[in-house]
Amino acid sequence: ALTTRTLYTLNMAGATVDGDGKFHFAVDRGGTFTDLHCTLPDGSEIVSKLLSVDPSNYEDAPTEGIRRILNEYDPNGKKHPRGEAVDTSLIGSIRMGTTVATNALLEREGERMGLVITKGFKDLLQINNQTRSDIFDLTCKAPKVLYEEVVEVDERVMLAEFFDEGKSQATIDLLETQSLEEDVQQNVSSRYYTSKWPKAGVGKRIRGITGEKVIPLCSPDPDAIRNSLQSLADKGIKSLAIVFLHSYVYPEHEILVGDIAKSMNCFTEISLSHEVMSMVKVVPRGFTVSASAYLTPKITEYLAGFTKGFDAGLMNNVRLDFMKSDGGLTPVNDFGGHQAILSGPAGGVVGYAKTSYRPSLGKDKPLPVIGFDMGGTSTDVSRYDGTLELVFETTTAGVSIQAPQLDIHTVAAGGGSRLFLQNGLFVVGPESAKAHPGPICYRKNGYLAVTDANVVLGRVIPDHFPNIFGPNEDEPLDLAGAREAFQRLKMENAEADGRSVEELAYGFIQVANEAMCRPIRNLTQMRGFDITSHALACFGGAGPQHACAMARALGIKKVFVHRYGGVLSAYGLSMADACVEEQEPAKEVYAVANSGGGFDENIDPSASTREERLEYLAKKARLSLMKQGYSEDSVVIEKYLNMRYQGTDNAIMIKESSSASALPYAEKFV
Repeated sequence: ALTTRTLYTLNMAGATVDGDGKFHFAVDRGGTFTDLHCTLPDGSEIVSKLLSVDPSNYEDAPTEGIRRILNEYDPNGKKHPRGEAVDTSLIGSIRMGTTVATNALLEREGERMGLVITKGFKDLLQINNQTRSDIFDLTCKAPKVLYEEVVEVDERVMLAEFFDEGKSQATIDLLETQSLEEDVQQNVSSRYYTSKWPKAGVGKRIRGITGEKVIPLCSPDPDAIRNSLQSLADKGIKSLAIVFLHSYVYPEHEILVGDIAKSMNCFTEISLSHEVMSMVKVVPRGFTVSASAYLTPKITEYLAGFTKGFDAGLMNNVRLDFMKSDGGLTPVNDFGGHQAILSGPAGGVVGYAKTSYRPSLGKDKPLPVIGFDMGGTSTDVSRYDGTLELVFETTTAGVSIQAPQLDIHTVAAGGGSRLFLQNGLFVVGPESAKAHPGPICYRKNGYLAVTDANVVLGRVIPDHFPNIFGPNEDEPLDLAGAREAFQRLKMENAEADGRSVEELAYGFIQVANEAMCRPIRNLTQMRGFDITSHALACFGGAGPQHACAMARALGIKKVFVHRYGGVLSAYGLSMADACVEEQEPAKEVYAVANSGGGFDENIDPSASTREERLEYLAKKARLSLMKQGYSEDSVVIEKYLNMRYQGTDNAIMIKESSSASALPYAEKFV
C-alpha cells in the first residue's frame, strides 16, 4: 500500500532584479537580532543589523530596519522619520523569515482555540501515541495540549474494505440498500455514546479520494453542531481545529462543519485537517491542524502590527513573501502556522547551501557541508550534500507536526545564553539574556552571557563594533562591565577561587562549544557519515567566534565564513525559491515481490492511476505559481511517493528518479 505526495519548487535565482529602481528587502527576525539584506535601486547590496526588541526606541524591528535603509539611501533624498508610516512607493519586495510562530509554540502563547473531533475521541490528542522522549525520566509529564475546549461531533465513517472482505456482491448490495432507519441498534450505555448508531457495514458505499470505498454511518447534525460551536464562542474561543477520523479519504463531514462555523461569523481561524495535511494517521494530523489553528492567528496578528508601520501601498503594490519551514517562499496570504515553525533558520540553510557547497572544496565532488548558525538565543545545525534534507513528521515542544520541514537541530546555546556556576559546574543556558536587556556588555543592566565571555577573551573587540548600545543607542560594548561581572561571579562562588577572569570565561566557552558539537555529531556520525569529510559553514552573529575551536574538536579541516556570515539567514532569503506543495493520499500497490526477493519489473499495478494523479497535482501547483506572477518556463516539478512495505505503517518519502529502470522509485526505497 502506498501514499502519494508531490512537491513543486520554482527556482527564482535572480528574482530580485539588479538596478530596477526599487528597494528589495530580505529580513530575518531572530530572537536577539533582526538582520536585513537589501538590493538598492541602483543594484548595489547592503546589509544591516539591529536588536529585535528595543521598546524604548521602536515597536517593530523589521519595520525600523527598513525605515533606516530607506532614510539613508532614498535616491530622491526623501527622509523617512521614525513615528510616521513608511512610504512604500520605492519598495519592490519584502521577504521575511520569522520566529513568531516558534516562540508562540514554545511559550504556549498562541490563540485560544477549540478542537472539533469525532465523537468518542475527545481525549485522543491528550493520550497521544504514548511516546516518552526520555524513557528513564521518572518525572516525565505529557506536554500540555494546544486546545482549551473540545466539541465532539456525532459523525462516523468506516472503510468498506475490511467489512466487505469475503462477502458476496449480493450481500454487499443488500447492505447498501438496507434501510438505516430499520437497522439501528442502541449502543451500550457509556459517557460517549448516547445516540442510536447504524450497524457496521449498513449503508451506501462511496468512493473516497484514495479510491477506497467508505460507508458514511452517521452524518453530522447541523443544529447540534451550531449549538456546540456557539458555546465555544461564548467562552471566548476564536479559533477552531476540525479533525475527523477518516477525513483524509472522505472530507465531506469536515467541510460541512467548517461551512457551519464560517456562517456563524464567530471565529477568526477555522482549520480543516484534510486541507492542512491530507494524510492518514489521525494523531499527527490532529496535532498539525491544531498547530495551524493555534499559530496562524498569531502570524496574522504580527502581520497586522508589521503593516501598521507602512502606508496602504504595502499590501497592494509590494510583493510580501514569507519563508516556510521547508526552505521555500510563499505569499503572505498562504502562510499557515504549521508551516512557520522553522521559518527563521530556514533562510540560513538556503544561504549556506547556495554559497558554500562548491566543487573547489572537494576533489571528486563538492564536500558536504555542515551549517552552523549561532545566533543570540540558540544555535541551529544542519547538513547539505547537494539537496535540502527534509523531514516530514517532527515533534516541536511536544506537538507532532506532519508537514515538510528542513532537518534542522536546535540547541539552546547562543551568544545570549546565560552563564551560571552551580555546585562547581559551569552551566550555559538554556535561559537567555534575549535582546532586551541582553548581556552585560550591552549596557542595559542585563545578564552574564556567552557574548560577555567572548568580549573578555578578546574574541569580540568593542572598537570594531558600532556605538549602538546603552539606553540611548550611542555607546560601545562594555568590556569593563563584562570583566566586573565575571569578577563578581568569582567572589560569589568559592569553587571559582584561584581562577582568573579569563579562565572563568574560557571554561564557559568550552562548555558552550561542547553543547553545540553534540547535535553536529548526531547529524553525521550517528547517521554513518564521516564528520571529517565535511566543511563547516559558520554564520550567525556569534558563529565565527566559535568556528575554529569547534572544527578542531570535530576534526573538520575546512571552515567556510561567508562575507555576509553575520546576516546569512537574511541573505539566504534573498536567494530562496518560491515553493508550492500539492499532495493527496493514495492507496496503491507500486511493486510486487518475486521469488528471488526482488521486484517483478513487469508488474506495476498503479502506473496509470499514479501518473494521472501526479500530473493533476503538477498542473495544480504550476497554475498556483503562475497566478502569483511567475512564468511557466521557470517552474521545476519534483514528484515524490510516500512508500511503505505492505503491512507496515511507517512510510518513507521517495523522490522520482531519473533511472531508466521500470520501477525507479523502488530502487531508492530498498
